[in-house]
Amino acid sequence: MAEWNTNVTLDELADWIRAGERFAILTHTKPDGDAIGSTLALVRTLRAIAGDPTQIRASYMGPVPLWLASIAFEDEHDQMIVPTLEALDPDRVLIADTGSWSQLRDATGFLEGRAERIAVIDHHLAGNAEIAQRRFIETSSAAVCQPVARLCAKLLGVGGIESLPAEIAEPLYLGIATDTGWFRHSNVSARVMRDAGALLEAGVDHSKLYQCTEQQDPPQRVVLLGRVLAGMELLLDGRLAVLRILLRDVHETHIPPGQTGGFGDQAMNIASVRVCATLTETDEQPALTKISLRSKEGPDAVNVAQVAEGFGGGGHARAAGARAPGQIEEVAAGLVDAIRNALE
Repeated sequence: MAEWNTNVTLDELADWIRAGERFAILTHTKPDGDAIGSTLALVRTLRAIAGDPTQIRASYMGPVPLWLASIAFEDEHDQMIVPTLEALDPDRVLIADTGSWSQLRDATGFLEGRAERIAVIDHHLAGNAEIAQRRFIETSSAAVCQPVARLCAKLLGVGGIESLPAEIAEPLYLGIATDTGWFRHSNVSARVMRDAGALLEAGVDHSKLYQCTEQQDPPQRVVLLGRVLAGMELLLDGRLAVLRILLRDVHETHIPPGQTGGFGDQAMNIASVRVCATLTETDEQPALTKISLRSKEGPDAVNVAQVAEGFGGGGHARAAGARAPGQIEEVAAGLVDAIRNALE
């Protein structure tokens, strides 16, 4: 089995892309800011250089954020599904912000057998290398939008990312901003700030972008957040916060799809908390519970990617997730034990 590492340069990847005619662009299920930002930037870049822009299609699997409509062009916002992409019969498939079968489960039938046509651009610590013949993995980047920005600049033939068109710089900035918690998380580095600054030079309106993505919560989200925080457990001498998003609360608050992310950020504000685990109950059968993990930097920092791997998931050292079989309380018990061991 191939190792999860880079086997092409961005220059080589750019040359391979230029030789293509029909493109499918994918990302992980339930896309976040980095996933949408990187794919939108690739769509806009490829349409700018393509002979036939209609041959470039993106697909978002699972619920998309409500703010997508405010940053996407009308034709981009028309969500496409995997069978549409199969009908396109792309000669190039680009996957951004993941290389894991578990995060591409709805596209498995589309991707299997196409490895020679597929390239992955990612920044996560682990993935399934057999998905793609070409891989550019930059785990030192806070967001996949950082290497994607450089790739877009190469494809467009501009000197640097500060010279990208504003409509391409905007989604790239969004990906960097959201994956760093709007420059609050421990993955912020000097390079992150330089890249963000260069995209601002390209014409990104930071305040407008923040308002249309981060200050657009429906009232139902605030009501549900209140219920989730009211049920929060502080365990392991206050070092672990456990949040539960229960199906009955989701149904009773009538929250729109894709509006339950980021609740753990509130628990991470507690001084004693080193790790936050958010468990989401699903109606899938057999029973399945979604896990989202966050941890703080420091000498006793927990690598939550390793914890998530024990439940069939993965991610980053400070942010990871999994989809674990079992009822929510069953999964919670096993997760608390795993985090206890990690904290010891």
